[in-house]
Amino acid sequence: MRIKLAILLLVLTGLTHAQAQEKSISGTVTDHNSLPLPGVNIIVKGTAKGTLTDFDGHYAINAEKGQTLVFSYVGQETAEVVVSDANTIDVQLNESAQALQEVVVTAALGIQRNPKELSYSIDNLKNDEITQTKAVNVATAMVGKVAGLQINTLNNGVNPNTRVVLRGNRSLLGNNEALIVVDGFPSSRGVLDRINPNDIDNISVLKGANASSLYGSEAANGVLVITTKKGKGKLQFTYNNSIQFESVAYLPELQDEFGVGGFPDGTLWPLENVNWGPRYDGRMVAASETLDDGSVFLVPFTPIPDNHKNFFNTGFTTRHGITISGGDDTSDFLFSLDQTNTSGTVPNDQYNRTNARLKASREYGKFTIGGNLSFFRSHANLVGSGGRQDRPLYWNVLNTPLHIPLSEMKNWRTGRFTRNEVSYFRFYENPYFIIDTQREKTDLQEFNLLLNASYQITDWLTATLHTGYTGSTQNFKREFGGFDYAFHLQQTYSEIAPYGARTEDAMINSTRLNNDFILQFDKNITEDISTKLTLGHNTRLTTRKEISVSGANLIIPDFYNVSTRTGDLGGGEGTELFRKIGVYGDLTIGYKDYLFLSATARNDWSSTLPKDNRSFFYPGAGISFVVSNAIPGITGERGINYLKTSFNVTKTGNDPDIYATQGTFFAPSNFPYGSTAGLSQSSRDPDPDLSPEFTTSIEAAMELSLFRSRLNLNTTFYKTNSTDQIIPVNTSFASGASSSLINIGEIENMGLEVDLNGTVLKSADFSWDLGLNYTGYKSEVLSLANGVDELDIGGFASAQIIAKVGQPYPQIRTTAYLRDDQGRVIVGDDGDPIQDSRNQIQGKTTPDYIVGLNTNIKFKNWKLYAVADYRTGHVFFNDIVNALEFTGLTQHSVTSGRQPFVFPNSSYSDGNGGFVANTNRLTSGGGNAFWDAYNDIKENYVTDATTLKLREIALSYTFGPKVLERLSVQNISIGLFGRNLFTLRPKDNVYTDPEFNFTTGNAIGVGTQSQTPPTRQYGMNLTVTF
Repeated sequence: MRIKLAILLLVLTGLTHAQAQEKSISGTVTDHNSLPLPGVNIIVKGTAKGTLTDFDGHYAINAEKGQTLVFSYVGQETAEVVVSDANTIDVQLNESAQALQEVVVTAALGIQRNPKELSYSIDNLKNDEITQTKAVNVATAMVGKVAGLQINTLNNGVNPNTRVVLRGNRSLLGNNEALIVVDGFPSSRGVLDRINPNDIDNISVLKGANASSLYGSEAANGVLVITTKKGKGKLQFTYNNSIQFESVAYLPELQDEFGVGGFPDGTLWPLENVNWGPRYDGRMVAASETLDDGSVFLVPFTPIPDNHKNFFNTGFTTRHGITISGGDDTSDFLFSLDQTNTSGTVPNDQYNRTNARLKASREYGKFTIGGNLSFFRSHANLVGSGGRQDRPLYWNVLNTPLHIPLSEMKNWRTGRFTRNEVSYFRFYENPYFIIDTQREKTDLQEFNLLLNASYQITDWLTATLHTGYTGSTQNFKREFGGFDYAFHLQQTYSEIAPYGARTEDAMINSTRLNNDFILQFDKNITEDISTKLTLGHNTRLTTRKEISVSGANLIIPDFYNVSTRTGDLGGGEGTELFRKIGVYGDLTIGYKDYLFLSATARNDWSSTLPKDNRSFFYPGAGISFVVSNAIPGITGERGINYLKTSFNVTKTGNDPDIYATQGTFFAPSNFPYGSTAGLSQSSRDPDPDLSPEFTTSIEAAMELSLFRSRLNLNTTFYKTNSTDQIIPVNTSFASGASSSLINIGEIENMGLEVDLNGTVLKSADFSWDLGLNYTGYKSEVLSLANGVDELDIGGFASAQIIAKVGQPYPQIRTTAYLRDDQGRVIVGDDGDPIQDSRNQIQGKTTPDYIVGLNTNIKFKNWKLYAVADYRTGHVFFNDIVNALEFTGLTQHSVTSGRQPFVFPNSSYSDGNGGFVANTNRLTSGGGNAFWDAYNDIKENYVTDATTLKLREIALSYTFGPKVLERLSVQNISIGLFGRNLFTLRPKDNVYTDPEFNFTTGNAIGVGTQSQTPPTRQYGMNLTVTF
């Protein structure tokens, strides 16, 4: 009670409450079937006092005799009841088909629109759909819930990166990720990973260019429009807490038959790090150098179960959040604060972040003003890719043989047999040395200020100003310790060469300013014809400055300052300035509330384009036809209650990256000679006539609701053609450049999206809602440059992501075997497979289709929620196999007991131009040499990327009115949750999660050793509202 009084004094000083003659009113709210309605909004008319019904439809509120209680709920007719002498008021709400149609969504520019007016597809996620399992990262909480939305978690760890794409990849080399808009402010992509999920009221997903063209070229790939919560009703204080554990789900499946050694195969060398030695037999072998006194660390020559897995910790995350909010008919405010602290599965990895938000608005007659101030800070302390070879930590772990007790190797400083001078690790560093000394620390601060003001000039004309500013500072510090010896043994098997400490400091400052001035016209021309017109002007300015310095061979231990270096000072500096100005318009004409014609247009002027080509225009048009309104006879309680069809065609532009149209210079080392500095021009020749990429999008959709909206179906078909792709094309070196950036190429995408949601069962104490979404997707590269049919997008030389004319995009092309016309691998006289002289395409790296399934089961105060998704039709390659093959730990490396064998599905020449099946030619060997050559053929490691994942599951309980009354609180709920608890994979994927990727760019389908093992999360949560 003291806490509540203190909050009241701090937040609402001067606000008084008339308590005279108030009494407690309670009751139950039900629907037309006498079933309880949870979440009904109840307010005392003319006041800020309000409450919500609980799961059983119960409510309690204080009111005076003669005051009016207003009961409202989506899809139901609003009811008003005057308070009389009775203390119990039960209300039954009647369903309103009209009310269902009047639901508003946040469309382009944050404007509230009725879905029936829209000629494009839009989906909406409510807060409880993204906070069920208390995910810290909003992007990971959206997976599997929206058709057409593909979110990949590119890595794991304490602060994972994500890639968010709507309706596939439209651009070959440009940005393909969706634009993130928060309360009308176009934000950087990273905001989706950083925003506090508890602050979000809803997310509108504008999937295609049709829906998002008014945001400009950044929105060509679709938009996620985030609307944050605002205060309403009486003063509330909410506390949220969650505790989460994270554990490694699985590691690559390894062979456990043969141990360390080799040279030649089968020879035991205890201190080797490759496993080409003899079979494990339990004998005692050395796990350290022999000390000068003759002592040595001996261990059984037996594989230790989960040896690598036990290196990783159980991660732990705690979150504490508070929200204070309130409001009335003319004003509202909300303050939130959220703190997250994470310890990762990788030992010593730490991450913490703080989110704060203050949001308020006030109406003064026809004038409304509001603001939104948010602050974000984070600190990450992660292991880096360091050591003598700059290897990722995972490589060091996987190179540790299975019989070496990794968990006993922690004391690399002073352990008798585990210190660096004598330990097993003779060719690479002890993983515990890496996590203790090779650290990278990042601090990020972001400040965001949004201001909006609107004035209702007339009852049909409103002027609105949206202004937003974001400033962020990121500081990066690399602290890589050196490797040295306090002493040397008289005899050693091998030693790592010592090296010095090094450091790097980097600072990145960026700003983003966005300003929109909008005029909104909303007027009925006649009783049958309505018009809505939006006219706007947009200005967007972004800046970025990066500066870094680095130094090596530091002379003071554990003091990471470049001034103490003995080598050269390294560093660099970069500055970016970008400006875009746009004007836009959106017109919707309605006829008799069932036919709506719309048109959009925008013209941008971009600073990244040549002066003569800076202006580009892109229009759009669409139609929406509400069949159920036009033909009421088709509707009925046991059949259709809503049917809408729509069609839209839109063109959007996409400008190039900064400085793409200008030649840039840099200062190479030793150029022109020695210490004399000089400038060299970039090897890419800019095109002074470069123009924007353009995407033309066609979309047709149908929305159908049946059986009093207990079954809802939305289907959308779309096709996009992206032309004038901005692509570098190789040129003759005689021209002075290696490539030229020009407009060429076209990609076509087609897709089908289906959302099916319904209530399977519903009774007084039980309900079961089920949702299914399907995304089918096809793409094709229609053209590139004249004489060019392939374009390298990224990856490795032996495993490239490419675009190829006539093929889906993107494809993976790898080193491959030479095959006969039946697809069999051709072997030589020695029985070994022959490598093709050209790399070959192995498949596409995006799914053919994605199916998402979600279910919500409620029984009295209990609720069970789950989300799963299935992805298939694509392949992936992960470079982690290189480490496994080198060290002799792949399962296939023990084929036939490491003896020569007949290579599967192979053939050889019959000498007459044909081929015969190989049944008798054995490979030249089955040991180290053979599998080293096998490793050169990366098609061996391209695997089926199909997955079935249980993305989320949550079980929660909400306490009833009696408990709440005794505790003097409004609401208490507790819950258990889990994410990624299991993943089903094809048999050939014995390595890792196919979602992992080495970049957020377009070279998807390639992973590296930098991603640590996939994990699963589970925990518990508590929410209390006062």
